Amino acid sequence: MVLGHKTGRYPVGMPDLFARPSTTVSALLAELPGSGLRLASGNPELRLSRTSPTLYEPWLSALRPRGGVLLGVGLHPGNNATGAAVRTAASDGFAAIVIRSFSLGVEDLAETADECGIALLIVGQNADWREIDSLITSALRATTEESGSLSSLPGGDLFALANAIAGMTGGATTIEGFKRQILAYSTLADQPIDNDRKLGILGREVPDAPENDQQYASLYRNPAAQHFVAASAEGAIARSAVGVRAGAQLLGSVWVIDASPRTAEILKSLDSAVDTIALHMLRARSTSDLVHEQRAELVRRLLQEGGDAHLVVGQLGLEPSSQFALVAFQPRAAGGSDEVGIRRLADLVTMMCESNEFGVACALVGRTVYALVSAPGALPAARVHALAERIVTRAGASLQVAVDAAIGSTVFAAGQISRSRDDADLVLLLLANRSVAGPVASAEACRGLLNLLELFHILRRTPRLQSPLAVRVLDHDAREGTSYAVTLRTYFDCSRDSAVTAERLSMHQNTLRYRLRRASEIFNIDLLNPDDVLMLWLTLRSAQFG
Repeated sequence: MVLGHKTGRYPVGMPDLFARPSTTVSALLAELPGSGLRLASGNPELRLSRTSPTLYEPWLSALRPRGGVLLGVGLHPGNNATGAAVRTAASDGFAAIVIRSFSLGVEDLAETADECGIALLIVGQNADWREIDSLITSALRATTEESGSLSSLPGGDLFALANAIAGMTGGATTIEGFKRQILAYSTLADQPIDNDRKLGILGREVPDAPENDQQYASLYRNPAAQHFVAASAEGAIARSAVGVRAGAQLLGSVWVIDASPRTAEILKSLDSAVDTIALHMLRARSTSDLVHEQRAELVRRLLQEGGDAHLVVGQLGLEPSSQFALVAFQPRAAGGSDEVGIRRLADLVTMMCESNEFGVACALVGRTVYALVSAPGALPAARVHALAERIVTRAGASLQVAVDAAIGSTVFAAGQISRSRDDADLVLLLLANRSVAGPVASAEACRGLLNLLELFHILRRTPRLQSPLAVRVLDHDAREGTSYAVTLRTYFDCSRDSAVTAERLSMHQNTLRYRLRRASEIFNIDLLNPDDVLMLWLTLRSAQFG
């Protein structure tokens, strides 16, 4: 039997949703502020069963959970088939369907949904279906029977959540991300703690310990809360913990210092509260992602030269009279440049920058992650360099990606930030060409090369300034497969020292002298003419950088 198209109510004899664990569309949306979900149809009090959403599959007939939520993956509001999918979803017993809006009007679809007795929920074009699935799943599963104090907390406030768990269990609590970073911790007085907790809070990540890998593997394999005996370190205290998931997606874990004989009660409390904890963690991540994206957009505006830089810096919470520098991070190999790899690098840069005392804002542009660092007084170059080195080291260890970091020049006004970005981009080019030693380099340390790069840019844009001799050399090499350009450029780079040049080119000095003589004969080069030699060298060096 199916739902009636017009009424949206179950036929006579079918169990009513009011007799099953359920909630309303309005209550669901109230649980998910900042998620991008909004109601387009007219009945916010339609009842939803507390079951995970179902993916839209037009070619398969599957068991449909009555009162469930259908995720309309692949449905487009401008396609006539979408209206038919809404009607079918209603007749199959779904209480809500979610589609992307693609910035189009959905009034006709909303009217169809109201006629069929189903709620039409809309998400934006850039919404991640996996994220939406996780958010809705956690919101529907989070109940108040056994954890009402947690459900009443402000959405996404992880520190308030940690305090609530600590009060409920009687033990100091930490909430961790799945990469073992400390997201929040309780601050209730008179609860015993140990040195591991202190170190974790100070470093914002779980301290290394021999038992860590085994404990986390056990925690993530088993959905139930577990108790772990005290570590071997002096003064260590036992802990109870639970892995936190949204569907199949691992979000992290919650750890409670368990110094009392109430272990069984603590484990039960964690098990009963885990879905509500998952919802709060998803809310916090959703809110954090929104804030980071808003800040990233402001940084992108600063990277483009404009007259509103002072206003944008103020919106970022930075002092306009500060000193600023751009630090650019870029994967060295193509393997780290896929979308997932770049996003993971951006998350790592953001997380590590925000844990420092600088005023920092980050943005991803193409395959480069930019971090804007600032200080109200003098910007300490050594500490900025050390921060860049730590991020590069962490990226290699945790992401398995080799990263170059380029520190732009320090500027003294918000309107000059784009110049620092230009310098950072040039330093990235030098690092990519291995013209300077990496993986971290600064504009100040290679100012001479940066000035040359600007000259090379002018030469490439103005062919009449290029050396005709160099053009003939490069054309001959390309046509005949010779290497006169490399020989001449290296000879000039080595201040025309034959011994040093021969060693760098791994050849005998007599061979070098022969090649130089042949170059002079073929291309009519006068190696004693300083003007010709200067322009020849500049043009050959310019070609080296493409």
